Amino acid sequence: MDLTQQWNDFLIDATEEEREIASLYLDSLKRKKAGKNGTHIGALMGITSVFHEPGTLTMTIPNTEILQNSLDILHGGLTATLLDSAMGTLAFRLLPEDKAAVTTEMKINYVAKGVGNEFKCVANVIHKGSKLLVMEGRVFRDDQTLIAHATGSFFIIPKKV
Repeated sequence: MDLTQQWNDFLIDATEEEREIASLYLDSLKRKKAGKNGTHIGALMGITSVFHEPGTLTMTIPNTEILQNSLDILHGGLTATLLDSAMGTLAFRLLPEDKAAVTTEMKINYVAKGVGNEFKCVANVIHKGSKLLVMEGRVFRDDQTLIAHATGSFFIIPKKV
């Protein structure tokens, strides 16, 4: 069965909620294809980023059905993904072109439930060494309530050419 037929078969008896979620998936594929996001997970989460100098990045995601857990709040694992993405993106940006950064450790404290229309993660540099970067990230819901705080260590490695 080809992809078009699979989609048509799905849509025949899909609920309105299932159609909305399918639309979110398709929109994420379009964002990735258009280069608006560098990864499929970033596109699926709807990540947008703004770099601030020196050493700060803000990453924002909209709250969608895809991101919610069974309690209708932002899934803790996706909160962790947002934190890791923001801190890692900032770490990578601070390095020379021949270097990359990979997460070696991350500690997260969840302090409030993830509800609202969008979530903003602010990442900052704590330490930039020659082999290790230490970062901090904070996730806020749209009423400015802190929902999670993290620190992360990123090992500096040679970039694949």
